[in-house]
Amino acid sequence: MLQLLLDIEPLKVFFGGSITLVAVFLFSTKLNHFVRSVAVFAWACFVKPFINKVHNKPTEQQQALELFYSNQAHVYDKTRSILLKGREDCLLLAAAHIPNKNGELVWVDIGGGTGKNIEMMDLVLPIAENFQAIYLVDLLPSLCEIARQRFAGKPYEHIVQVVLSDAADFTIPHEKSDLITFSYSLLMIPTFNSVIDHAVELLDSANGVIASVDFGVQSADTYMGRINTVGGLVNRNIPWLLRNFWRIWFEADKIFLDSARRNYLEYKFGTLKSLNSYNNMLGRIPYYVWVGCDKSRSSALLHRINCLATESPYLAPSEETQAQEYDIPVSKGHEAALSNLAKNLPFPSTYYQRQPWRVYFDEINPQYHQFRNQYIYGFTWEDPREDHNILKFSSNDTVLAITSAGDNILDYAALPDPPRKIHAVDLNPCQNHLLELKLASFKSLDQEQVWKIFGDGRINNFRDILLSKLSANMSSNAFQFWIDNGDTAFNPAGKGLYDTGSTRWALRLAKAVFTIFGANKHIDELCSCTTLKQQARIWNEKVRPTLLNPMVATILIGNPIFLWKALGVPANQAEMMGPSVFKYVVDTLDPVINRTLISTDNYFYYLCLKGRYARNNCPTYLTEKGFNNLTTVRKDGTAPIDNVRLHTDTLNDVFARLSKKSITIAIIMDHMDWFNPDGDDARKEIEAVKECLVPGGRVMLRSAAQYPWYIKTFESCGFTCKPAAIRHSGELIDRINMYSSTWVCTKAADKKPQGFRRRMSSLQI
Repeated sequence: MLQLLLDIEPLKVFFGGSITLVAVFLFSTKLNHFVRSVAVFAWACFVKPFINKVHNKPTEQQQALELFYSNQAHVYDKTRSILLKGREDCLLLAAAHIPNKNGELVWVDIGGGTGKNIEMMDLVLPIAENFQAIYLVDLLPSLCEIARQRFAGKPYEHIVQVVLSDAADFTIPHEKSDLITFSYSLLMIPTFNSVIDHAVELLDSANGVIASVDFGVQSADTYMGRINTVGGLVNRNIPWLLRNFWRIWFEADKIFLDSARRNYLEYKFGTLKSLNSYNNMLGRIPYYVWVGCDKSRSSALLHRINCLATESPYLAPSEETQAQEYDIPVSKGHEAALSNLAKNLPFPSTYYQRQPWRVYFDEINPQYHQFRNQYIYGFTWEDPREDHNILKFSSNDTVLAITSAGDNILDYAALPDPPRKIHAVDLNPCQNHLLELKLASFKSLDQEQVWKIFGDGRINNFRDILLSKLSANMSSNAFQFWIDNGDTAFNPAGKGLYDTGSTRWALRLAKAVFTIFGANKHIDELCSCTTLKQQARIWNEKVRPTLLNPMVATILIGNPIFLWKALGVPANQAEMMGPSVFKYVVDTLDPVINRTLISTDNYFYYLCLKGRYARNNCPTYLTEKGFNNLTTVRKDGTAPIDNVRLHTDTLNDVFARLSKKSITIAIIMDHMDWFNPDGDDARKEIEAVKECLVPGGRVMLRSAAQYPWYIKTFESCGFTCKPAAIRHSGELIDRINMYSSTWVCTKAADKKPQGFRRRMSSLQI
């Protein structure tokens, strides 16, 4: 169009043949429209309400809202893009949680206003292909008219019906709806209780999804007594000043940010996802995105989910009270669910998740506070290949292991004959958030996307992938964590996933040392070597003198603060390393260089030095074969990825909740090195794990000592203990060589009662 104008001779003469003035004219016109829209918005929102409060106070809700919106309806959408954050996120989340997108969906958008939501949904879930009917319900004639104009001529015009009605008593031709949404509308409805009750009646109880995005303020007092139902507490406790300022400010426009509306939603429905955030562009206005379902949906799964968490036989009594008749171990989630049931509250949010990976945990447990909402390890620092060589995993095994970053958990599950169940345990919720992200990725993405996220550690549009593909297979707690941290962790322009976690400081300091001493180019050479001889030469001549020089040894390697804060080595474990931590490190690294090729067969050190994995040098679960092993559905209808359970608790608490004699292998890493030799913690844990192990069950552990002091405690508790590997100076026991020993402690077989042999003989006869 601009070029056509410029081709007209009089215009050429007028503008001197230049498009500059035309561009300025068009820009000025757009700017003028924008300024006028903002002015109308500012008048309607910040001035008019106060004038009308004095001179013309309406008595009816429709009259009051129409007075507010009628003269700004034409600029409504232009002025709300910055103010109304989270609308696209809400639609993406809702679409991700609708289980059956069969082209016959019915959607009710309550308080849909100008229809912008429906237009945005067409980009998320194409309307003509997925919906048979959409009902936009609104009380305001001016906004409904804008909506009708918006849909005129659209390919899906016949699908959308604009309903001018009160949200509490409207009717639709369909008995049930698959999706109900509130987009910045619920906070403007005085009779919100009856509106939400009406939504309960309309929503399909089996598969329906309800979603809301709105401003809202919460404090600890408003969710007390129902913490486990709300899907996570991060960002829910709004600071006092913000809470009261925004509540008072918005009430001038008859917009109520009090907690009652959200509380009632979370009472009437089960919470699938809860996202708490701030609009930082406009003074940190608190808003939330919430997705829910019928709160009775999971009642039939109550006992089955408990059994999945505790390894109990699946008995599934028909009535909840009958559970007491059986000797079934009870998980904390089961206790919370039964308590909620007695109070007519929804079940804990984890009970409504599509995947039962995450076992319920009490988010306010003070033991979690020490982790400050971050994980320590971004990758696991134990060799799963040696684990399998020692333990010979099979489908007859039920394994319990410390989560760490989840790499070894996934490697066990990716074996050709994987354990039938793997319980991953970690007291740090964020370590389980990391593993849960990995599990959801294998469930939702293709192998190339999984590689970009966890091989490269970087991917474009992580947030969109999280919302549209991963969210449905994650707990609400893990989802909130990755919404808050994912863009930073996986940003292609940043340092990537493996520069996250507390241990990143050790890697950063090592890189700083290499930079200061000019060794960076030699690191690249070390990671590209094709022979051990070449690798040893570069190490001994170029890298070792830099990394293991006296200054680094004094300031870093031998520093207790560095060992704990950067490497996660506590004082008790440091003492087990012997009189010289520096010698311990030398005995760790030299054999690695001389016996394993970092470029192709040591992804642990390759990752530390390069910040990413290589296609031919990575954990098994990131290979194409590993991906297929994890995701292939077996004869029983499950894939190995489905058989992982995440416990956010201490080992002792998990042992106490598991069925007796249900675990065949427990892998506790170097965990017991942390105990005080003068305390009783080691004995308590050994006795607890013994209760859960089958006769002949094994505990595998690693230690910084060749002969750790607690081995004698194992033996006194009835275990037979044998070293699988003892590291001596100059020797290599696995590809990491970080520990001085690996031990396997085997539980003795139960003693047979007297007369057992005689009774068996009689039975045979």
